[in-house]
Amino acid sequence: MIDRNEAERNTDTLKVHFAKLLSSEEEHGDIGIASFKSVYDTLMPVQKEKMRSIVAERFEELYESGSIICLAVSYKDPVIDFINNDDSGSTNYKLWNEYSKEYDRINQVQNRMSKDIAACFDGIALPATIGGVDDDVRHVRDYFEMVISHRVVAENAGVGWRGKNQLVIHDRFSCALRFSSVIVSIPFVQGTKRESKCGNCTACEDACTFIKNRESLPDYRENCRKYILFLKTKGIGKDVCGKCIKACYQESLMKNQFNLSR
Repeated sequence: MIDRNEAERNTDTLKVHFAKLLSSEEEHGDIGIASFKSVYDTLMPVQKEKMRSIVAERFEELYESGSIICLAVSYKDPVIDFINNDDSGSTNYKLWNEYSKEYDRINQVQNRMSKDIAACFDGIALPATIGGVDDDVRHVRDYFEMVISHRVVAENAGVGWRGKNQLVIHDRFSCALRFSSVIVSIPFVQGTKRESKCGNCTACEDACTFIKNRESLPDYRENCRKYILFLKTKGIGKDVCGKCIKACYQESLMKNQFNLSR
C-alpha cells in the first residue's frame, strides 16, 4: 500500500528539484510521473524484454508499486523556424542543421538531468538517446529493441496526449520536446493518460505525406527513417526531420495556445 502523504512529499520534492535543474540549465520544460506497470504494459514486446533486462531482479517490486519519471525539455522558439526553411526560395539545409544541433544539445541536457534525478531518488536513468547505433539499424524495427519509449512514459504520465504524428503534445510546448526518464521505486503521485485534443486538426498530416497516408503504408515510420537518411545526405547531422513538429506548433488549431520560450 502506497503512503499517500509520503508520495505527495516525494512528488513536491521532485518538482522543486526539477525546477532548479531547469533554471540552472536555462531551459523550460515539464515533469510527470507514470506508474511502472502502466508503462510496461504499453510497451512493445521487445521493449518489455529490454525493460526487464534493465531493472533485473527489481522487476516484481517495480511492477507492483514503482514509477517512471518523465523529464520533458522544450526547444526554444527560433529554432523551430529553421526546420525545412525555404525563405530564399529553396530549402536551407544549413539552417535546418541548426535544429539538428539543438536536438543534440537538448539530449545532452536531458542526460545530465536524468542522471542527477536518478542519483537523488535512487533511480535508474534512461537517457534521451542512444549514441552510435545508426550503423546497426537497417529497418525502423531494429531501433525498437534498443530503447524504452519515452513517449509511452510521457503519455502515461499525463505530460501530454499522443498526437496524429505519434508524438506527445503538451498544452504549452506542442510536440517540440525532448524526453528522458528515470525508473524509481519510492512512492510518488502518478499521473494518467489524457484524451487527445487534436480533433479535426490535420496540420501534421498536411506537412508530411507519410503521416497523412500512414494507414495505407506498410509502416510509415520506415518511410520517415528513409527520409531522415536522405536529409543526412544534405548535411543534417543528426537523425531528425521535425516537419510535423513545426506544423503542429505553427499551423495547428491550437497554435495560439502554444508558447515556446526564446
